[in-house]
Amino acid sequence: MNQSSKTIRFQDFAAVSQDSGDVLGKLLYFSLSSILIDKDTFAEICDGIGFPYKPSKRKSDADAFRSATGDVFERKLIQNASGPQLIKVYCRDNNTSSGVLSRELVKETVHEDTNEYKKLANISLDRSSGFFCYGNFTPDDQVDAMPYCMEAQRLFELYRRCIGRGQLETILTNYVDSMQAVKLSRGHNYFVPRDFMVNISLFEDLIELLEENNLLQKPNRSPLDANSIYVVDDAKQRKKMAAAFYRTVREEIAEYEKRATNLIQGGNRSPSIMDRCILAIRGLEEKKAHYEDILKQELHDLDEQFTSLRYLSDELQIRARGLRAQKRAA
Repeated sequence: MNQSSKTIRFQDFAAVSQDSGDVLGKLLYFSLSSILIDKDTFAEICDGIGFPYKPSKRKSDADAFRSATGDVFERKLIQNASGPQLIKVYCRDNNTSSGVLSRELVKETVHEDTNEYKKLANISLDRSSGFFCYGNFTPDDQVDAMPYCMEAQRLFELYRRCIGRGQLETILTNYVDSMQAVKLSRGHNYFVPRDFMVNISLFEDLIELLEENNLLQKPNRSPLDANSIYVVDDAKQRKKMAAAFYRTVREEIAEYEKRATNLIQGGNRSPSIMDRCILAIRGLEEKKAHYEDILKQELHDLDEQFTSLRYLSDELQIRARGLRAQKRAA
């Protein structure tokens, strides 16, 4: 079996409970759940523990509206004369104009052969003013639409001023990438080489503080969590980490090849954009050299792909220099 095609399982790795000096690095696992963190609070947390963070753009009202109405959902078992009846209450897309986003709150009654749908209310957002409203209520004996609409509005205001799961996942994975980590399996399972192990403590502190300051509490919600364990330095573990390296870096090479090719074929005129791509490629080569040192072996399986990547990088450098020379001469 090709080394890079093996399935890597977190539980397969031989680990120790403490750093004995003979370790390759650490296995890092973290989980995400329903979460909203006030942006100012998040900035204070990062500043307080020294976590690198650059404030992102304010989330648009349209995104906040979609997230809030998407979170409105309840599954209820109703007792009636004929026995128990399962119903679901949630929002779905409605006719939307260029200036107004609209969704409708519906009740779905689950039957054996087909389901029955009933509109309970309309929820909308005026894009230009950011005005959130609801109305057009349809009376229903089983469901009171008003609490759901009010919950959607509460969530809308939260999403407008908070960082949500998607943004946090990007921030966290970017930090993990900065530790030269390679992905071990689906989900958030990584190997972090020993030279970067010291940074994991900061990451775990951040996860703990995020959980403490979460504003989106839901029933049966799993908490945010992060754990790490040391990986022993032996031939078997080095082989497994090499397989993880190949799988991760093969995907990164493909992404950078695509990015560089698009810049070249698209006739991009921005030297700074080219420079960022060149630096990313250089960083990938440094990552390879670092893993060769950690794993005590030459990682030759991707030599051909790296050669192609260097060719693209060289072409970008030539183009960037030419564009700068044209600008100076103008």
